Amino acid sequence: MNFIELQVTFSLFVVFLFRMLGMFMVLPVLSEYGMSFKDGSHFLVGLSIGIYGITQVIFQVPYGILSDKFGRKRLIILGLLMFLIGSFIAADTDSIWGIIVGRAIQGSGAISGVLMALLSDLIREEHRVKAISAIGASFALSFLFSIVSGPLVFEYFGFFSIFWISVFFSVLCIFTVIFFIPESKNIELQKNQYCSSKKSSIFFVRSKIFRCYLGIFCLHCLLMINFMIIPHQLILSGLSLNNHWKVYLSIIASSFIFLFFVVFFLKSKRILKNIIEICIFFIFCSFFILHACNKNLFVLICSLQLFFIAFNLLEVFFPSFLNKEAPISSRGRVMSIYSTSQFLGVFFGGVLSGWLCSFFDVSEIFLLETLFVLFWLMVSFFS
Repeated sequence: MNFIELQVTFSLFVVFLFRMLGMFMVLPVLSEYGMSFKDGSHFLVGLSIGIYGITQVIFQVPYGILSDKFGRKRLIILGLLMFLIGSFIAADTDSIWGIIVGRAIQGSGAISGVLMALLSDLIREEHRVKAISAIGASFALSFLFSIVSGPLVFEYFGFFSIFWISVFFSVLCIFTVIFFIPESKNIELQKNQYCSSKKSSIFFVRSKIFRCYLGIFCLHCLLMINFMIIPHQLILSGLSLNNHWKVYLSIIASSFIFLFFVVFFLKSKRILKNIIEICIFFIFCSFFILHACNKNLFVLICSLQLFFIAFNLLEVFFPSFLNKEAPISSRGRVMSIYSTSQFLGVFFGGVLSGWLCSFFDVSEIFLLETLFVLFWLMVSFFS
């Protein structure tokens, strides 16, 4: 990478990291503290948690389409301003409705797809997988830091300080985008080709592209179901709740070492060509093992390790594949549909996990997940 590419990669890493950190920090404490708000109820607290994903789904594609026409940076700054406004509203309320409105406005700044499209515009193809790996790392790091820092900030500074930190992060991200990230070098081509590209909607349902949309949906749906089940299973296997972060830290760190090895050292074109199917097979093995033995701590950790190795690899190679397939004029829309599929997976996984836990025991849920992954593997293989 040259200096500009390194600067762009690091700047987008910062934007992704702090934006998602500001979003995730509230999750470990909102489910408990939200009941103390005026008009607080289990349903409204749940709505305040999930509404962010709903508005993300609604606004991802419009942001992508507008970024193809008006430029990436303008839409990114607009999305960060919406996140700032939503954080401010949530930080200055005494009602659960204020939290709901604030988080809904936060979610309306749905710029994940636009950020990935901008990265693709500014980074040469031979370095794009490395840059996307860094962005994928920012997502996992923000999730990990949130698990640890959210309860600590709440304990020492209070609940609303989390949203004030989000306000600060928003300002920092806007400053980074304005001063450290150049405008897309393909912006004129985007504008010139915008009208003609609107007619090429058949592109978005091509089997190879659809495979990535389906894949990221399945991946995050399974992730949400797992985080409904796994913490309880870790407790049953003898690991106390306050030690769970140690397991997550070791698993995610190990999976990133494996990811680094694959991206930077593995040169086998045959393996990389089939990396998606290999990762899905890893996930299949993970759930099959969990179905057979889910109360042994060592087995749980090994299965989770296998899952997160595959998870992080797919988080890198799905967008990398899309960037190669998508024309410049449609890249914003392609990546926004991809992000929409991701958040749909989060939403459906969260809803489905509660329903499954009401009617099935843990072993049966892992069996259903195993069959689901087998279906996903077959669809991906024959696409």
